[in-house]
Amino acid sequence: MSLLIQRTSPLHSIQDSGRFGYQSMGATPAGPLDVMAYSWANQVLGNPPGLPALELIRGGFVAEFTKATTFVLTGAECHGELSGRACPSWITHQAQAGDQLYLGSPTRGQITYLSVAGGFQITPCFGSVATSRRDQMGGFHGDASPLQTGDRLPYATTAPVIGGVPRRFIPEYTTPLQLRLITGYQFDTFDSAAQDHLVSQPFQLSKTCNRMGYRLEGPPLPMVPRAGLSEPIALGSVQVPPDGLPIILMRDRQSLGGYPKLGVVMREDLGALAQRSAGDPIAWTLISRDAAQQRLHQLHQFFGRIV
Repeated sequence: MSLLIQRTSPLHSIQDSGRFGYQSMGATPAGPLDVMAYSWANQVLGNPPGLPALELIRGGFVAEFTKATTFVLTGAECHGELSGRACPSWITHQAQAGDQLYLGSPTRGQITYLSVAGGFQITPCFGSVATSRRDQMGGFHGDASPLQTGDRLPYATTAPVIGGVPRRFIPEYTTPLQLRLITGYQFDTFDSAAQDHLVSQPFQLSKTCNRMGYRLEGPPLPMVPRAGLSEPIALGSVQVPPDGLPIILMRDRQSLGGYPKLGVVMREDLGALAQRSAGDPIAWTLISRDAAQQRLHQLHQFFGRIV
């Protein structure tokens, strides 16, 4: 009872909700770049929050189901096919033994999540199966090595599941993205000209983006404060190096850093950012801590404490 990998990419990995409790030792939490799409995958299957799924960046994936199961694709649209039949995202599908799943290149978004009912049965490493190539932990083999042709990812036998994500919750990934920034204690070390510049000037997503951080291009912020002592870095922190161009720190970020930080991007916006392509426009808006906390509380109630 397994998913037999027939074609994969170094950009494909196994992720669960993340590895926590080890940042003091320098280990990154890892986990899904788009936590909303990942969470929906488990939600519609009736899985407990946080079960492992495949994070498939930029498509190009082929696998065979060796036993009947229910699965779902969420996130980027890769025009999936199941043994030659259309396999649209955001709704569950019943796979039979011998069915082959094909994902092409994404036409909308960048990251697709594949989850099965009951989740993939993979041995955790330090409490999680999340693949962290930076720390060489997690994944199918436990050492963060990429998925390989011939790998067999086991899954449990479950009753068929029928479900889908309501249309109003399905993101487009093509609309201009406005990142909500929760300002941090260092925000006021940037002068008013730099603060105004952030929310008024156009930025674009750079080509130099990965699971560690997403860089922006555009008119640089003026008068960037000097770097200070290194301190722990939260997911979504927006640090500004001397060149004045913000970097949003993602799942595989370093545990410490000294560049000045404007604040933290709302968690659900990080996934929307990860689904964008190089050159896409990025704008900023400031959000109060109270409003951010209220929104996070709503997400926790719906998905569980993984977002």
